[in-house]
Amino acid sequence: MGDSLRLKVSVVHPVDPLGSKIGGIPTFIKNFIKYAPEDFDVEVAGISSSPEERKVGEWQELSIQGREFMFLPVLGVEDENLKTRVPLTLRFTLSLVKHINKLDLEKGIVEFHRIEPSTLFSKKKGKKVLFVHGHMGDLFNVHSEIRWSRIPQMYFGLEKALMTQFSRVYVVRRDGVEFYRDRYPLMGKKFYFLPTWVDEELFYPYAPETRRAERRRFFECKGYEPEAKLVLFVGRLEGQKNPLLMIDSFRQLYQLDRRARLLIVGDGMLRDEVKERADKYGISHRVEFINPLPQNKLAHFMRISDALILTSAFEGMPRSVLEALACGLPVVTTDVGEVRRVVRSGVSGVVCWEPTPQAIAIALAEVLRGSVRPEGCISSVRDYRAQQVLEGVYDFYRRLGGME
Repeated sequence: MGDSLRLKVSVVHPVDPLGSKIGGIPTFIKNFIKYAPEDFDVEVAGISSSPEERKVGEWQELSIQGREFMFLPVLGVEDENLKTRVPLTLRFTLSLVKHINKLDLEKGIVEFHRIEPSTLFSKKKGKKVLFVHGHMGDLFNVHSEIRWSRIPQMYFGLEKALMTQFSRVYVVRRDGVEFYRDRYPLMGKKFYFLPTWVDEELFYPYAPETRRAERRRFFECKGYEPEAKLVLFVGRLEGQKNPLLMIDSFRQLYQLDRRARLLIVGDGMLRDEVKERADKYGISHRVEFINPLPQNKLAHFMRISDALILTSAFEGMPRSVLEALACGLPVVTTDVGEVRRVVRSGVSGVVCWEPTPQAIAIALAEVLRGSVRPEGCISSVRDYRAQQVLEGVYDFYRRLGGME
């Protein structure tokens, strides 16, 4: 490969790479840019959460931890984490129409993380890749808050019309790969499983002495008793994450272990309902709500906590689980998505077969008694490091772009 050959990769998604949006897709895109090979020219067509700094409609050069990329915001938003009546993906796609002439997407590779924006490019030449960050069969799940869940057949009709344009479709669940291969047998070889990963440069454990000092500092600041045990919840307070099951489970746990405290990092439509239920149970003095945090601050909380709780009704391969384990934090989770790849009883946490408050509380109490060691947690995610997982994607992009 000659030094003059470079590969252009255009990411089209309603994301601000320098914004505060919480979730797996923004993290994916940021990590994709951060670890992209030097011969990749990455550009992002997205949104701006700070139009004064990142002006809508203007290309600008930005960087993530020293890795430069080009950015074109086509829409300004006040709060990336706030749901609005008109879905963000739809607003982004409509805004993209006005700026589409500023994009040259027939060269290199175009990367999508939702299928809707690809509608504008379905007739254009170029190589396209789609990432599916879950299992679209979950549109039929009663806990789904995705707007398409109200009209799932319309979504699958749109998907059928657009799917053939993609050179490859990565799916973060193995059963999701099979789901798509059954739906599109003529495209079967285009569907690939891609596990989630953890950025080990951000998520790693404190040394024991440092952890003790940081916990003591945090406890003194909050007025917690020295023997307190911290249970951490990270995620959107919305249907998929089933936060009411989380608060029900903590209620049961507190009856088993009076040292327990719950830290809820996240926000969402069910926040008030979760608060009301904690008040009703008389446990609000043991529950603290924390607004969404940037990754470096989230990692700090994971390093000083005693267990992560995940009560989701459905998932792909939840990134928060891998991040917690990389920090040495045991995980207690419902049996969803790909969690069994990394959460193993007695080694890195507990997967609860029954998604009930009693089962989850018993598992948490076991973990809080010290049944899981940090070393087991860390070893469970060694095969899911960012560079290791992404290398396969970069290699495919090179082949697809004719660079190998």
